[in-house]
Amino acid sequence: MDMNKIIKNILFGIAFFSLTGCFSNLDLHPIDSDIPSTFFKDSAACAKVLVGCYDALSVPGGGLFDGSMNSQFVIWNVTDEMYNAAAGTGPKVYSYTSGYAPNATMYKNLYAAIQRCCQFLHYLPDAKIATETKLVMEGEAQFIRAFCYFNLVQNYGRVPLITEASSDVNNTSAKQVEEADIYDFVIREMEEAESKVFPITKFNFGGRINKSAIRGVLARVCLFNAGFPCYNTERYKDAYKWAKMVIDDPTHSLIPNFAEAFIPLIQDKYDIRENLWEIEAYCKSTSDGLKEYFPSLSTTLGTNCSKAVTNVSFMVNNTMKITKRMFSYYEQDTEALLGSYDERRNWAIAPFTNAPTKLDGAERLVLTYFGSHKDPDNDRLVYDRQINKFNRQYAKIWPAYQSNAGTNLCIVRYSDVLLMAAEALCQIHNGPTPEAIGYVNAVRKRAYGQMDGRKFIDHIELTNPGENYTVGEVCVEIVDATDNTSSVTCTTEEDKSPKAYRVGDVKGPLTIATAKLPEILGSDGKPDTKTTRPIESIVLLDRGHAYSATPKVIIRSLEGGKGPKGSGATAIAVMKDENPSYELSAEATGSKEAFLQTIMDERARELCFEGWRRLDLKRWHNLVEILQATRDDGRNAKGVNGAQLDYIMTPGNNVSDVHYYLPIPSGEIMLNPELKQNEGW
Repeated sequence: MDMNKIIKNILFGIAFFSLTGCFSNLDLHPIDSDIPSTFFKDSAACAKVLVGCYDALSVPGGGLFDGSMNSQFVIWNVTDEMYNAAAGTGPKVYSYTSGYAPNATMYKNLYAAIQRCCQFLHYLPDAKIATETKLVMEGEAQFIRAFCYFNLVQNYGRVPLITEASSDVNNTSAKQVEEADIYDFVIREMEEAESKVFPITKFNFGGRINKSAIRGVLARVCLFNAGFPCYNTERYKDAYKWAKMVIDDPTHSLIPNFAEAFIPLIQDKYDIRENLWEIEAYCKSTSDGLKEYFPSLSTTLGTNCSKAVTNVSFMVNNTMKITKRMFSYYEQDTEALLGSYDERRNWAIAPFTNAPTKLDGAERLVLTYFGSHKDPDNDRLVYDRQINKFNRQYAKIWPAYQSNAGTNLCIVRYSDVLLMAAEALCQIHNGPTPEAIGYVNAVRKRAYGQMDGRKFIDHIELTNPGENYTVGEVCVEIVDATDNTSSVTCTTEEDKSPKAYRVGDVKGPLTIATAKLPEILGSDGKPDTKTTRPIESIVLLDRGHAYSATPKVIIRSLEGGKGPKGSGATAIAVMKDENPSYELSAEATGSKEAFLQTIMDERARELCFEGWRRLDLKRWHNLVEILQATRDDGRNAKGVNGAQLDYIMTPGNNVSDVHYYLPIPSGEIMLNPELKQNEGW
């Protein structure tokens, strides 16, 4: 978490109340131990302690919201989205016990964060600071504490509810409280906090708790309370109420380009239109000397890259890969066979492997695309893909550390709020309503690149074939006229695995187009690859993202190639007159059941790899069913066998009803005789 930024924003908020004081020598490290009452001497000191509450959410390796492999966003979130392509035990294969150490760490650290908040709230009333300042700080601490309890009840069910400050985090006599009562506490605390904190517009900054963040999280809490196991269905009305407050706030809207909802997270920038609350990853700063490097989803859920090369590539090394079920949630382009009209697919799921190597005359990050256009029945070309949503290669932070990056963790996005509102409305009215359908279609409209009038390329028309081109050594560059970023494909149509690279921060999937050269046979009847020739056509393999203006097409010979350089070839991009429809079909909205299934699938498409899928499947009470169906997909897959098939199938083989809850850590039960283990553990 960016302590410097959080503290400065808290102090900025204090300044609104006309408080005076010198903060130039403020120690920017948070207080992270038991808090003496004497520390609450002024507003600056209180700010430090409050940041300690924020900091508790993302302790490196703490299993909470730091993006590490053991966090609930990675190994605890293996469902129909992804599988672990390596041997092992633990939650990634649903094989662990109540003694599993990362589970104990997560449980313990949630209570440690709660205790920090309890201590802060205990001592804050005696602080000699303005009443208005106290109110805002109190609301932030209340929300953090309630958010931790929300995570506890989601994962563990009945847990102790501790609201008083204690010198002992390991309370040995606290009794468990019923889930319904914990939800009531969480909602009550968050509602009170919402009335106290600043609106998000106060700072134009998503790292600090604000009214919009609390409203979005409250919608989620109410949906969970309405689902399994509490089934408090009256909460659907509350979920809609809180979601609608975010929707009606003119500050918030969908960012027109899906990729641009994530590029700011990767680059330590902010866009409060969509990203309502971010838990921050802090990287090296030359200004204050802090050196805190956080694991992030850019590394633990990224596309592997063998090494870091300054200004070329960042290193990524992990074993998570995507499932065919996740891939199949998206519409497949039936003409440009590497692509999808849904821009989310080839942004969230890498259609390539990448590595720094020399290509086209320079060291570049080369993307080698899976050749599914040549071998469409080979499911291995799907199961070999990795996650690309938090693409580290868009980062700007050097030096580059293997396991840590500065990608912030967004807890609630505006698109999530729209889908939550749609789900709540469907439940309230016992079926889809025009308003609910409109919210889902709004998310889909952005996904299909149509929020801001952009269009997809229909085909690329060769206007001059040129001459003297060599097989395998022709580059086709597609240049975005709005920002001069481009996609460069450097292999000809004969290649089964097209190689490409990006120039600049391309805002979406790359457009992949290869030159097709006429076949020439040698005297032996075999293809002659040495004789030069003109271009026959340009084959569009992936339309990439939609464009605001017709992109420029450049055809040239590969720099550093072995053959002669061709010249004279030209082509133009021909845009589609009409983009494909993004609107839901009549079948998708024909009944309550059909529409709820549509929302479940849309949440997978929109929110995949953001950490919520397992918990969504829990509240819908279909976790076991979905994991077993994902296993069966693997069993029926073509071209997948051996160890890889075992990795795909193992989660579905192991999952059972006991996994709707995590076990209370055995060490906690040994310390506290009042605790009762969850059923089956």
